[in-house]
Amino acid sequence: MNKNKPYWNIWTWPNAITIGRLVLGIFGALHALGIINVGNIFVPLFASSSDFFAQYNVAIGGIMITVAIAGDALDGYVARKTNSISRFGEFVDPLVDKLLFWIAVGVILAVQTTFPSIVFLLFAGLMLIGVLLYDIWSLNHHFKNSGGAVSSGKTKSFLLNLSLLACFINLVLHDAMPDSTNIFVMYGGFFVAALLVLRAIPYLYTSWASRSKEDASG
Repeated sequence: MNKNKPYWNIWTWPNAITIGRLVLGIFGALHALGIINVGNIFVPLFASSSDFFAQYNVAIGGIMITVAIAGDALDGYVARKTNSISRFGEFVDPLVDKLLFWIAVGVILAVQTTFPSIVFLLFAGLMLIGVLLYDIWSLNHHFKNSGGAVSSGKTKSFLLNLSLLACFINLVLHDAMPDSTNIFVMYGGFFVAALLVLRAIPYLYTSWASRSKEDASG
């Protein structure tokens, strides 16, 4: 195949969107953790923006990460509409999706205060480690075979977004509502852990099915 064709082109709009999503997610994480204050960007226009962004750093950082994750559908849509699908994009898009997921989980683990860390790690930590190990295997396996995402990627993305949204709602509402009326505060840890387990099921099933198929063919 001619490497001058769009399929091998790195500099495309979809790839720019994908890299932009990763940058947005990283800045969102740094802001949520209080390492940087993105409000300083708007200080020349709005003098009080820095204080506002610092006061709601977790909520704003969470929104930035959520937007970065939700943008997964945008780069693929632009690639199909402009016929600019590339080998680089097929590799980097699922990689960025996985990086954003673990960035979000890392932020949540760092800033969560609504449930005991030991309980969360007991119900979700081991499962997350399992998903991470499978992510590494899946990325390597599917890149070698097709360079693209797996067929069940949309289902996985839906469960991923649902679990992360629940995490961020849990964090934001913890400070905004009294414990007696906020189910996310009272049972947030167990709810989020359950969603993360559901998030892992498609990975584990796909891994089991793939390995069973390979064993049968071998």
